[in-house]
Amino acid sequence: MVASIAADEVHSFDGWEIRPSERVLLVAGEPSRIGSRAFDVLLALVRNADRMVSKAELLDLAWPGLVVEENNLSVQISALRKRLGPGAIVNVAGRGYRLVANSLAAPLPGRDESASGASHAAPELIGREADLAALLPRLGTAALVSVVGAGGVGKTTLARALMARTTCAWRDGVHWINLTPLQHGEPLLPMVARSLGVLPDGAGPASEDVVRSLSKLQALIALDNCEHLVDAVVDCVAPLLAAAPGLRWLATSQVPLRLPGEEIHRLAPLEVAPPEADSEQTVHCSAMALFVHRARAADRTLSLDAESLDVALEICRALDGLPLALEMAAARVATLGLRTVHGQLHRRLGLRSDERSAPERHHTLRDTYAWSYGLLSPKEQRLFRWLQPFHGGFTAAMVEGFAGVIGEAPEAQDPDEALETLWALVDKSLVQRVPNTAPAAPQRYMLLESARDFAALQLDANGETEAALRLHAQVVADNFDDAWDELLASRDAQWATRYLPEYGNVGAALAWACEHNEPALLARLVAACGPLDNFANVESTLAKVQVPVPLLMQAPAPLRARACLALGWALFLNGSRELGTDVLEQALQDSHAAHDVVGTHLSLTRLIRLYLGRPGLQASAQALWVRLSSLDVSRVPLRLRLNSECTVARHFDADCTLDRLQQNFRIALHAGFETQAAICLTNITDLLLLQERYDDVLEAASHAIAQGPALVRALAYVDYNQAHALVRLGRTEEARIAARRTLRAAPSQAHMVIDLFALDAARQARLEDAALMYGCSERIKRERDWHSERAE
Repeated sequence: MVASIAADEVHSFDGWEIRPSERVLLVAGEPSRIGSRAFDVLLALVRNADRMVSKAELLDLAWPGLVVEENNLSVQISALRKRLGPGAIVNVAGRGYRLVANSLAAPLPGRDESASGASHAAPELIGREADLAALLPRLGTAALVSVVGAGGVGKTTLARALMARTTCAWRDGVHWINLTPLQHGEPLLPMVARSLGVLPDGAGPASEDVVRSLSKLQALIALDNCEHLVDAVVDCVAPLLAAAPGLRWLATSQVPLRLPGEEIHRLAPLEVAPPEADSEQTVHCSAMALFVHRARAADRTLSLDAESLDVALEICRALDGLPLALEMAAARVATLGLRTVHGQLHRRLGLRSDERSAPERHHTLRDTYAWSYGLLSPKEQRLFRWLQPFHGGFTAAMVEGFAGVIGEAPEAQDPDEALETLWALVDKSLVQRVPNTAPAAPQRYMLLESARDFAALQLDANGETEAALRLHAQVVADNFDDAWDELLASRDAQWATRYLPEYGNVGAALAWACEHNEPALLARLVAACGPLDNFANVESTLAKVQVPVPLLMQAPAPLRARACLALGWALFLNGSRELGTDVLEQALQDSHAAHDVVGTHLSLTRLIRLYLGRPGLQASAQALWVRLSSLDVSRVPLRLRLNSECTVARHFDADCTLDRLQQNFRIALHAGFETQAAICLTNITDLLLLQERYDDVLEAASHAIAQGPALVRALAYVDYNQAHALVRLGRTEEARIAARRTLRAAPSQAHMVIDLFALDAARQARLEDAALMYGCSERIKRERDWHSERAE
């Protein structure tokens, strides 16, 4: 006997069943006569179905205490294959045997389990229903289907589910061959032949007779983990595609095989809910479904309230929806708790599998990437790790700037070679294509965050981190060389589609440049960041990053002028008015010296706006207005003329009436300048507030929110005026909603919101509350040298 047995121990598989207590094997419901040794071998394989069982171990279990030849084992395996099917037991040269028959222990409920409609066992599959539905019909029509994706994305799990659902569709069965243990140089055809029962164990290399034998079969063969043996797989499969038309092939790999007729199915990470998703969408996104399912499997008491749901979502997002990483993190929830797991995400590469049967490359997330990285050529390895500094992705054009990285000599730069290397990394699933949501946008690529972590380790190991960060900053700055001129001539949506995806890259590059002594590069990145801040519905990056102004002033004058225009305005908007004034005055000086009418016009407009907001500078503002009015506006783009009209003209020009502001609003919308339209509408609602036309303010604000894109930061001030009108009308709860939108988009304007609710408290006779809030607001205004406008 193999071991002591439970009285009710029964193991059921597709088409057969083994009952150890009775020492009976049932095939198709009928007893099948096999020898005692064959029974013991089969039972040993059944009880160790989660792993490869070595020949020595099988000999000890089936012939305890006896010394026998290995060919005795081969005889018993052959006998079992005749009764159970040629693909029920596989062997790997030098390692042993493994049972790969389909267990009937855990079918997926409520699903069509196979192409033929019969019910078969399937591995648990979460979040891959669409992939399964797309692939099932292709297995019957395509000679070769390859499921391709990054390590840990779930290729093997999906392939096992596919195989379980198609068993009855093939006369000679389905056959699972795991290639992970095989080494380079080992021929694959003999292994396939043995798995299908046409080549005895221990026989020599497959011959033409074996190929002819295979040509008579109708079977589905899965080759799992092909990426390290692509050449061997091609050498095996290519001749059989022609010689054995009854065979169908399913391959899982990090790289396609590139054989004629191959149908490639790229497997992406699971879906993660976007930040704006509601709780129902969050719960039902595939990444969250897998994470919660696995976490509850480890801890049945786990429950998710709104707060913990947000924590779980952040975990899913930080792990890129990568199934292997999600399962590893979920397994830790039972012992560490959800928040502790979240707090350790900065060490995500150390996440470890709890499955004892997991292959070595899946023991940790670091092992998974080390396996994939080790299969790259030296050029591919260098480009992969040098792409690490990119935040939020990159375009192919940006990768051309890394041409010097991949060559043996940095001076031998070949952009075409850089692009070819990029395509190779995409092909090998280490670089991901970003789904293109805007038809006119250039294709973007990205490294998963866990891949970036691994690339960072490789940069450090090669002493390249600082050089990679500098090159990244240079490439990002180069990408924005034409952005200023394009903004003046483009519609907002067109410009934002092209440049807004680089917001994270600009912020990271700018943070690096602030700490290094390169004033020209710093100036270019500050200038790039300015317009992005106006389009992004987040706190200004220029406000968060402490730009070293003395270093910036060392930049060449033309670069300094653009940078000072951006930085001075950001400082003004975020309360640093004195420094903002100095910086904008430098921009005006540089633009005037360079005879740059466009730069001079914008510098004057922004300085006037700043002077108007500071007590005692009204005369200076008037003087600059006279200077602005004398410029030849025929040389100034429409965008900047509208900007001047919207922000400063109404303070000096008696003709700048409500009708004129409304006309400018319509012109801005027609031109596609939604940012300027939002500024127009802010001024329109300012005038309506002064006229106490509160219902008209609400109507205009609703029109703005419907017309303008959500990313326009200037809408924060429209929201503020809407909140102001609602407070005046006594609709406090609605005012709070509008005020929250203001604070999310422009947190530096908190004092304005405080004033609103001080007013509301006063109107409700809560005078102490009103006084406290108003005092707080006044302190903030004094610190920022803020002068309230008339409407405020």
